[in-house]
Amino acid sequence: MRDKHLERRDPDGRDPVRRDPDPTGGRGMAAALLRRARQEAGLTQTRLAELADTAQSAIAAYEAGVREPTLPVLTRMLAAAGMRLELDATPDESLYRLCDLARDVAAVKPSDERRRLRLVFEFLRGVRDDNQPLALLLSVEPRLTGDERFDALFGGLAEHLSVHAHIDPPAWVHEPSRFLDRAWWVSELSSARASALVHTPASLRRRGVMIDRRDLESR
Repeated sequence: MRDKHLERRDPDGRDPVRRDPDPTGGRGMAAALLRRARQEAGLTQTRLAELADTAQSAIAAYEAGVREPTLPVLTRMLAAAGMRLELDATPDESLYRLCDLARDVAAVKPSDERRRLRLVFEFLRGVRDDNQPLALLLSVEPRLTGDERFDALFGGLAEHLSVHAHIDPPAWVHEPSRFLDRAWWVSELSSARASALVHTPASLRRRGVMIDRRDLESR
């Protein structure tokens, strides 16, 4: 039985062209999964409906993406085709969060401060270029690195980025561990200190982290 919602014949009579009924991939994913399971089991829609104790029209609607089965319904229909539904969640490798940065910074030798700062600037460049939802990048509290300066820096950066994106900063930025008792001048150069004295963002300054905002935006 040909499913008209998934295939159409070219006006010239050539081979059918498959189309996705749901460009977002939501219902389309369940539809493709059910259709593949039925076909691999060698079942018609009518026979699968009998085994799953449902109507053939329901199977057709699910496979066409017109209706979306609930998870229990999809599981039952796949079981009728001799298949088992397995779900898994894996980390999104394209998402590099502030907590990931803190982990990587902690893995660098404390003596290699330049390398640690380079990781911070690379993270900020990714925030600007990758168009990932900022809330996702900041929501998970970074573990303490063992260096209170970087712990405060991460709190200041999270607040600074949130303010500029017009979103509420995550609650963890207000923890005492995100503040220094005395100032940390990120650069020891006298010229850089002078610039930081004038241009450090408020979210960093009040934590004792002194760095020119232009360094955060241009690296």
